[in-house]
Amino acid sequence: MKQFTNTDPNTIDDDSRIILKFSQPRFNGKGLDYYYLLKDEDYLLWVSKSLFPALNGNPEEWLAGTDIEFPKQGLPWFIKSIEEKFMKTEAEGGLKKEAFTYSEIINGEKLITLRWFGTPGYALANESRQNYISKTIEKRQEFCFTDSMLFDHGLFEKLKKIADKISAGSM
Repeated sequence: MKQFTNTDPNTIDDDSRIILKFSQPRFNGKGLDYYYLLKDEDYLLWVSKSLFPALNGNPEEWLAGTDIEFPKQGLPWFIKSIEEKFMKTEAEGGLKKEAFTYSEIINGEKLITLRWFGTPGYALANESRQNYISKTIEKRQEFCFTDSMLFDHGLFEKLKKIADKISAGSM
C-alpha cells in the first residue's frame, strides 16, 4: 500500500496530479470550498481546501488536507455502489431496506460506501488508512459527498466520467 503525506493548501493549485477541480458555495454562503481529485500512479486522493477567517488577530489562512486516499479502481466501485446498491430496491439487486453501508476490498484496501442522513449524501471511507486530522485516536479516512454536491452541482457525472475512463483502462 503506497503511503502519502497530507496535502499542503498553499501548493495544491499547482499540483500536477490534479485530474478534477470542483468548487461549491460554503455552507454559510460566504465564499467557496474547493475540492480536488488527484491521481498518483494507481491511487486517487480527494483533497479539500477552505479559507479559514481571520480570528483573534491572526490573519485568514488556507486550510486543506487529504480527506481520503484509495486505489483508483475504488472510484468506479463507489459510483457503481451508489447506482446499483443504494438507488435500486432489494428486488432489483440493491441493498436491503434497512442497510445503509456497503463495503468491499479493492486492491487490498477496505472501501465503504455509506448513506448519510443529517446532511444527505454518500460517504466514501477507507478503513485501511488513518486520517490526517486525528493522530491520537485511530480513525479511518472518510469524506461525505453531499447530495447537493453530487446531484445539484454535477459532481456525480464528473466523477462518473473519470470512473468510466479508469474502467476502460485509459486512465
